[in-house]
Amino acid sequence: MYTRGQDYNIPNGYAPIPAAPTGFINGSYTQDVRRFRERNYDFLLGANRKINDFGVDLTLGGNQMYRRMEYNSVSVTDFVQPGLYTILNGRIKDPLYSKTERKVNSLYGAVEFSYKSLLFLNVTGRNDWFSTLAPANRSILYPSVTGSFIFSDAINKLPNWLSYGKLRAAYAEVGDDNVAPYSNVLYYSVNNNLFPNPSGQLIPVGGINASQIPNADLRPLRVSEAEFGIELKLFNSKIGLDVSYYRKITNDQILAAQVSDASSFTNQLINVGRSMNKGLEMLFTVSPVKTTSFRWDVSANVSYNTSEVLQLGLNPADTVISVGGGGGRFVKQVVGKPIGALYTFLYRRDDQGRQVFDANSGRPLRNNFDSYVGNVLPKYFGGITNTFNYKGLVLTTLIDFKLGAKMIAGSNMNALRHGLHKRTLVGRAEGYVIGDGVNPDGKANTTKSDIQPFYETPNVLGVNEDFVFNSGFWKLRQITLGYDFTKYMKNVKFVKGLKLSAVANNVLILKKWTENMDPENIANISDNETGLDFWTAVPPTRSIGVNLNIKF
Repeated sequence: MYTRGQDYNIPNGYAPIPAAPTGFINGSYTQDVRRFRERNYDFLLGANRKINDFGVDLTLGGNQMYRRMEYNSVSVTDFVQPGLYTILNGRIKDPLYSKTERKVNSLYGAVEFSYKSLLFLNVTGRNDWFSTLAPANRSILYPSVTGSFIFSDAINKLPNWLSYGKLRAAYAEVGDDNVAPYSNVLYYSVNNNLFPNPSGQLIPVGGINASQIPNADLRPLRVSEAEFGIELKLFNSKIGLDVSYYRKITNDQILAAQVSDASSFTNQLINVGRSMNKGLEMLFTVSPVKTTSFRWDVSANVSYNTSEVLQLGLNPADTVISVGGGGGRFVKQVVGKPIGALYTFLYRRDDQGRQVFDANSGRPLRNNFDSYVGNVLPKYFGGITNTFNYKGLVLTTLIDFKLGAKMIAGSNMNALRHGLHKRTLVGRAEGYVIGDGVNPDGKANTTKSDIQPFYETPNVLGVNEDFVFNSGFWKLRQITLGYDFTKYMKNVKFVKGLKLSAVANNVLILKKWTENMDPENIANISDNETGLDFWTAVPPTRSIGVNLNIKF
């Protein structure tokens, strides 16, 4: 039997529960009460006027949003009476209460100018005041300007195959506080239990109730975007094409930057500077077949996006921050690299690229620095929808995809260190493993390593090189089969429409590059840990249902 020399493995069983004191029975009970309330006050004024070929449409409005959340929980342990689940039937009571409030005040306006219904200009402005930020920073004003020109209506001598054509251009700014309430202040809590002072008297004890360093000077996130596009319909609208180019600059993005654990905190909220996104979006539609009884429509929505971190602070030396990770897996923002740079430690190799193993233990060695292994955000994503309609019987399929991103599939690391991964088959027959490579002196490695510590070593060292995967996929996301019974309901006056359909979601993974997992099925849900997987998530589900749609 092998005994681990390091306590880094969380057991799958349970830790023994100490026996309850005399007169009590082991047990625990928790009662949770959650309350959520959102209140909105709105006003809206509108006016329009048309003078000959010119039109003006004016809108003014405002909103106040107030949101309140309360959480009240009481846990008790050691029952007086077995089988009685009440708060009073417990020796130790541990109450918890929290309340958060958030308010946003907004004023906005919009005006649209039109000429002959072919030339349009829209101008908007909005100002928000966020309660979550300091008074000096909580107000933000952001405008937008949009123009469009339907040239197919303005130009007479166009080819017959061009049914419709429109050019558009836009510039817009938006803002958001992007933080939880009280992120700009340090707050405290009082311990549920009393503790003795030097004289033995029991007194309450308070302490800092946060793992995040507050930032009283947080500024609201601000995004500015310019977009240019063209929309075309060809051959009596049998073919449609909509293409847009955009360039987006994000300023003062609020992220949680990791700090030293020695500070008693884990991270600090900061405005990280500037980042850029740019790309293309395309919508292509076509009807390959169209008869009196059958129609086939295809719609493809494809996007391409690239990004770059432009600045991470006022100091030019501020070029890297770590925003999430652990166990040798890190997501960083690095000036000059795409948003969401993925880093991990790699195996040590010599100048010839041969892997280096310890001469005494035979286990792999690692580099002393982490390395960039990819980006967590996809470059290509979209979906393809096919719709087949035969005399009212409609079959629709949706295939979607994401391509061009990387992830660290840490759940495979868990399988490796527990001996559940197929890679651990190597060496089982012999009872040992000899790593294929060299020792630090350059000589061929011949040292036999015990199996279990050999396969646990990558996790101990934080080396995730073996499990850096392409996180892209192609999926048959949805199939719908339905029939429109409306034509049979003409004699039923109060029914205007009746449709019955069967729907299947998450039908099939057509292509993936990860091992032993669905690349979308990860346990981490924080934006700061995108692309990082460790604990095995709940298996994905495939759902099948029936929809009945009736219009009266």
